[in-house]
Amino acid sequence: MKTISRMFLAVSALAVAGCTTLPGANLGGTFTAESYLGKSITGGDFNSNLAREYQALASRSATKDVNWLDATAYIAKSEAAANGGVAPWSPSDMGVTATGFDELNAALAAHSAARPAACAKAQAYWDQYMESLNEGAFACISADDAKAMYDDALAACIGIEGDYVVYFGFDRSNISTAAQSVINDVVDALKSFAQPLVSIVGHTDTSGSVAYNQALSERRATAVETAIASRASAEGVSIGSITKAGRSELEPAVATGDGVREPRNRRATIAISE
Repeated sequence: MKTISRMFLAVSALAVAGCTTLPGANLGGTFTAESYLGKSITGGDFNSNLAREYQALASRSATKDVNWLDATAYIAKSEAAANGGVAPWSPSDMGVTATGFDELNAALAAHSAARPAACAKAQAYWDQYMESLNEGAFACISADDAKAMYDDALAACIGIEGDYVVYFGFDRSNISTAAQSVINDVVDALKSFAQPLVSIVGHTDTSGSVAYNQALSERRATAVETAIASRASAEGVSIGSITKAGRSELEPAVATGDGVREPRNRRATIAISE
C-alpha cells in the first residue's frame, strides 16, 4: 500500500511541480525516502550538521509540501554531506538570478569549523532559497520568506566579528606595537576557554585590484595567526583550533568608492568561540 501511495504522490508531485528541476532529484529515490527521513545522523562537525539540515529540508518537502521528488534532491545532498561534504547550489545551477553566493562560500570557509551548526543551517537555507526562486509560483515557501530565513542563518554563521581588531598600515601586513597589544588581549582571553576556536579574517581597503588585495588580506590573516601562536606559546596558552581567511576589499568596515585609502578597512578581525 505504501508503495502505491508513494507512486501516487510522486506522480502528483510531477504534475503539480511541472517535473522538479532540483539537481539530484529522482523518481526512484521516492521509494526509499521515508526510511532515510527516520534515520539518525550523529556527529557535531559541519558535515554532520549539514546532513541533518538537509534531512530536515527533505522532511519538509515530503511531509509538508507533499513533494517527494524535491525530498529526494535534499536526501541526495544529505547523503553527500554525511559522506564528506557537498557544495551549496549556485544561482547558475538553478537557472536563477541572485546575489550572495560568494558571500556564503566565504562565510562557510571562515566560520564552519568554529560554528558548524549555524553555518550548516546557513548553507541549507541558502539552498531552500534557491529552490524557492527556481520553483517560482509553485514554491511552497515564498522567496522572500526563504531569503529572510537564510539571512538570519548567515548572520549566526558569521557571528559577531570584530571582538578584536588589528589594524595595518597602507599595503602592510606587519604587526605593529598597537597590533601586538590587541594580540596580547586575545591570548589573555583564550585562557578562559578549554577548547577555543579562533577565526581570523583579513581585510583591505579599496586601493589596488581585488586580486592583489585578496593576497594582501590573506597575508594579514597569516600575520595575526603567527603572532597569536607566538604569544600563546610564550605564555603556555592553548590556542585550540584556528581558521583564517582573506576577504580582499569585499567586506569593508567603512563603505568607500574604489581606490580609496581607508585606514579602518585595513584590518584583521578576530573572533573567539568554543
